[in-house]
Amino acid sequence: MKANQHLHQSESAQVGIGTLIIFISMVLVAAVASALLIKTSGVLQQKASQTGQETTREVASNLRVDRIIGERDYYVSLNLNDSGHLRADNGDALTDFSYTGPIGSYVEIENPNATTAFPITINSSDAEGFTNISRSVAAEEVYEYYLEKAGTYTVNATGNDSITITVQQDNYEYGYVSKLRITMSLGPGSEDIDLSQLIVYLSDATHTADVNYHLTKREGVYVANNTATSDYFSISSIRIRDDSAFDATQPVLRTGDVMEVTVNVRKVFKFGGAYPDPSYTGIATRTSLDLQIRPEAGSLVILELITPGSYFKSKYIQLLV
Repeated sequence: MKANQHLHQSESAQVGIGTLIIFISMVLVAAVASALLIKTSGVLQQKASQTGQETTREVASNLRVDRIIGERDYYVSLNLNDSGHLRADNGDALTDFSYTGPIGSYVEIENPNATTAFPITINSSDAEGFTNISRSVAAEEVYEYYLEKAGTYTVNATGNDSITITVQQDNYEYGYVSKLRITMSLGPGSEDIDLSQLIVYLSDATHTADVNYHLTKREGVYVANNTATSDYFSISSIRIRDDSAFDATQPVLRTGDVMEVTVNVRKVFKFGGAYPDPSYTGIATRTSLDLQIRPEAGSLVILELITPGSYFKSKYIQLLV
C-alpha cells in the first residue's frame, strides 16, 4: 500500500514538471513573437513616416516656369586642323576670310586634336576699349569669345592664317535661336527646390539631350562652373527674397525667389547630346521643341514650344509667356 502511494506521488511530480516545461516554452514563444511584432511594427511605422514625408515633399514642391525667352546670336565658327591652321566649321579649307556681324557676335574656335594645343590671337586697332588677346586653344577645347565692341577684329592662327570680323553698331544679322533663358519661381506653399539637382530634357525631333548643372567638389569644397556649355546650364538670380547675394554653389529656389536657367541649345546639340551635330546652328523658325524640366522633388514640368514664322530683327524672341 505504501509502495503504491509512493508511485502515485512520482507520477504527479513528472506531470508537474512536464506542464512547467510546456508553460515556459509558451512564454518563450510568446516573447519571441512579441519582439518580432514590435520590431516589425517599428519598421513599418518608420517606413510609413518616411513615405509620408517623401509624398508630402513631392506634392508640396511646385516648380513654375514663368516665361522662356529665346536669344539669337551671330557666330563665326572655325576649326583648327592637326597643323593648327584655321579651317571652316566642317573642317574644309576656308573660302571666306571676312565676316560682318552685329555687336554681340561670337567667334568660336574648335580644336578637335586629341593631344596638341595651338596658339591663336584676336587683334583689333579700332574697337574702343578692346585689349588684344593671345592664348592657346587646348586639345579638344572649344574657345569662344564675345565681341561686344564695334570695330574690325583679326583672328590669327598658326601659319599666319587669318580672318577678319567687322562688328557693326546697326547690324541685325542675328542667326537662329542659340540660347533659352528659362525664368523659374515656386508656387504657393511649395518647399524649396535645389536647382543644382535640376535636369532639363531637350528634343526637336532631330536632336535630343539631357542637361544638368555643373557642381563639383575639390578638396572637399563645392565649386560651381556656372557656365552654359554643351553639357551644363547656368543659373542667375533675378530676385532673392531676402536680398542676399546669389551663391552659385547653393542655387536653392525658395518661395519669393525668381531665378533664370540658361541653356545654350546651340552648343548642346552641336557638341553634346546623344548624337552631336557639327552643322547645327540653332533653333530655326517654325520649329517644335519639347522641353521637360525634372526637379529633384516634385512633378515634371512638360512644355512644347513652337518658334514663330519669322524672327525679323529681334535679338530676343518670347517663346512662352
